[in-house]
Amino acid sequence: MQSFLNVWKQRPMWLRWLAAVVFVLLLGLAAVSAMVPSVADTAGPIGLFLGSISAGVTFIVGARHLDGRERVSWTLVGVGLLLIATGVLLVAIVSSLAEMAAFGPPDILFLGGYAFGIVGFALLPQVASDWSERLRVMLDGLIGAISMGVIAWLLVLGDLLGRLQSFTAWERWAGSAYPVLDAVAMIVFILVFVRRTAYRFDIRLVFVGAAFIAQIVADLAYLESGIGRTFAEARPVYAVNIAALILFFAAALMVRLRPQRQEYAARRSSLFALVAPYSLAAAMTAMLVVRILQGRLDVNFWALLWGTVAVSALVIVRQGVAIRENRTLVERQRAALVSSISHELRTPLTAVVGFLDLAINETTPLDAEEREELLHVVHQQAVYMARIVSDLMLLARGNLDSIDIAPAKVSLESLLNAALATVDSGGASVTVESDAGLEVFVDSERLQQLIVNLVSNAIRYGRGRVDIVAKRVDSALVIEIHDDGPGVPKRYELAIWERFERGAHRLDATRPGSGIGLAVVRAVAEAHGGTAEYRRSERLGGSCFFVTLPRTIIETGGEKLDPSIRPVA
Repeated sequence: MQSFLNVWKQRPMWLRWLAAVVFVLLLGLAAVSAMVPSVADTAGPIGLFLGSISAGVTFIVGARHLDGRERVSWTLVGVGLLLIATGVLLVAIVSSLAEMAAFGPPDILFLGGYAFGIVGFALLPQVASDWSERLRVMLDGLIGAISMGVIAWLLVLGDLLGRLQSFTAWERWAGSAYPVLDAVAMIVFILVFVRRTAYRFDIRLVFVGAAFIAQIVADLAYLESGIGRTFAEARPVYAVNIAALILFFAAALMVRLRPQRQEYAARRSSLFALVAPYSLAAAMTAMLVVRILQGRLDVNFWALLWGTVAVSALVIVRQGVAIRENRTLVERQRAALVSSISHELRTPLTAVVGFLDLAINETTPLDAEEREELLHVVHQQAVYMARIVSDLMLLARGNLDSIDIAPAKVSLESLLNAALATVDSGGASVTVESDAGLEVFVDSERLQQLIVNLVSNAIRYGRGRVDIVAKRVDSALVIEIHDDGPGVPKRYELAIWERFERGAHRLDATRPGSGIGLAVVRAVAEAHGGTAEYRRSERLGGSCFFVTLPRTIIETGGEKLDPSIRPVA
């Protein structure tokens, strides 16, 4: 909405006033057409002409600010609305001169405009992706489209088209074309909406979809009242027609608001992309089962049967594509893991081997202080490699959702000290704020692993300052790790919790990282019944990763503390 307001403010004042006047006029004409039947035949056509020409011109003008298929798409929608405006004007002129049938040659303009709008909408681009992903999304859309078509035939189209057989050729042709185009419009809408789910919320699609629905209702009502009658005898639902054009006009005013790709890296299929088509398929299957139970093996039964067979075949193909897509993803992850771990281990191993060569080489003149410094570096690198191996061992279990933990009663202060003893601060300032005397019931080794991963990340990606806050919130333990770095870009806030995902640093070889640390953090937190989350740090302005472990605080005076806490290497 804010984006729309920004674009709206950039337009000339006279244009804003003109749009507001058009809206008010259309709303007034729709209200008059609905509430004053005696003037509906006058107010209705005026509203149809004003709405279609306003929406059409606005679409075409707005599309000039776009490029590529977006520009072509919305231009075609605008042309379609101008054809409808021409049809409204032609019908008004012809009907004032002579009596005309409810369906006739002028319908060519209406049907042509409708077709232009559907084709334009269908041409809206989707986010570039792999062929397997595009095919899977297309199959999802086809499943919903076929289901929608069969249901529409069963509930509406079959009966209406059957009644047209006894009328003139024009009535049969035009009367059949409207409901068919209505069904096609909804099918195209489902296809477009499903394959554009990788974009951010597109308000234009919502308005266009609502306009299509209103138009379908108006078409079916007119078809019901106009078959076999003259135009004067038919009763168009002008208010609904005008409402559809108001929605088209609203979409046209927003046509320049081209949505961007989702900021949040989506790793799973959109819920709508699954629910929309498969809900229709489930409804179609349920209708088939009901007919079988009732023993109604008529023409509609066979339509349902063949529709269900076609959808079932598409589901099988879709699952095959999804399996192939998942296999490809697994191979990519495996290759990324091998490459990342090789890089992660090669650097410290090289340092360890090099420094040890210097330390054991008798010809190298080293005093005691230099030798101690070399051994200290070797120890740091060995601890770093041990932490990577520890994470890998956890990942090797396959399913991070089922980590075994062995909780025991421990001192929070000693747990934090044990974890920090294994972390190389690298010159960073690390401060700890902890509620004194807290005792917690956790798996000390796993929680140390969690703290080490978070603190190491804060040191690696921060600018030299790290704050650790451990506190009690009711019966929950909350651990916050703050840093003064740049923070996590919004688009990666969800993706960074996935395995092998390094977010904005995925291509940055200057900052070591395997992309498994945060996956381990979340797994350990969830194994304790808690959560691991990210927010912007209010203390240091960088990142804040915080873990909440409910029901882990032990009241004082309980059992003796576990004395076996040791640093996890």
